[in-house]
Amino acid sequence: MRRSAHVAARDLVGALRRQSARVGSQTPSVRGAEWRVAVVATVNGDNTVTTEDGITVRRWESYLMPAAGDIIGITQSGGGSWGTWGRWAAGPGHQAIQTGTVLLSWSAASVATQTVTFPTPFPVVPRVFPNLSSGDGAVARWSHRAYQITTTSFLAYVAAPVGTTTTTGTNIPFQWLATTL
Repeated sequence: MRRSAHVAARDLVGALRRQSARVGSQTPSVRGAEWRVAVVATVNGDNTVTTEDGITVRRWESYLMPAAGDIIGITQSGGGSWGTWGRWAAGPGHQAIQTGTVLLSWSAASVATQTVTFPTPFPVVPRVFPNLSSGDGAVARWSHRAYQITTTSFLAYVAAPVGTTTTTGTNIPFQWLATTL
């Protein structure tokens, strides 16, 4: 049985429509831009990250200190390029900000130190901001710093001003904030 020219043309139009829809859904320049959520698998040395599903994404300047496990928003231009505006959240076991207080005590000394361990290890070495929140008399003038900072800990350090005699401090609160943002 022979098909009519009308039926053949109708079948050809249907096949072309299906093919166009399939190609369009897979081509960014046809379907337009999009965005979605992704998880960082690797951080590359060229200001890109690679997601767990293999997409290499350019980092915007605002996305500082990326780490594997970060949950990021990614966007694709109509031309097919991928970019990320930054971290939405840290992945399992990662926190971008942690805080705490350690109580320092010393007797007849001009320097005191104590190792502080972060509750959760950071994916990269954080910045630590210390605060000696109270202390009477000479202790109120002591300087304070965070030294030997790693992904898991830092050394809380307090020191008497130059020329000050040794003092004693008991349960002096040393507050800290650590962040990878």
